[in-house]
Amino acid sequence: MENQVYNWFVKNGNILIQKNEDCISLQIVYQNGDCCLLTHSDANELIELLTKISIQIWEDPKYEKKAYLDQLYKKLDDKYYWKIDTSELIIKYNEIEDAIEIKYFGNRRYNLEINYVIEIIQILEYLNK
Repeated sequence: MENQVYNWFVKNGNILIQKNEDCISLQIVYQNGDCCLLTHSDANELIELLTKISIQIWEDPKYEKKAYLDQLYKKLDDKYYWKIDTSELIIKYNEIEDAIEIKYFGNRRYNLEINYVIEIIQILEYLNK
């Protein structure tokens, strides 16, 4: 699973996921618009994959666990966002499309530490109800 790349074609766009040492590499590619849209089943599959890779990293004896000291995401209106280096990753529910919307400003590829991934999973689960 170390070098396996998962390429998810979602409702609008695609998301590439790969385990990268102690991080998860997440790349977002838009298609016909300014965001990726995930159906409920897309979100469930993404949650399952992110959880599976996170567990694999967490259970690796060489992984140096970092304490979760404070919430990493910010919330503004209906948007949840993370500032990562010089970029922003934004997740929100799009009622018109009945889908979860994922956008980025800056880089479209992120190397996410586990604490970020756990928050993303939790937000996806919350928005997918």
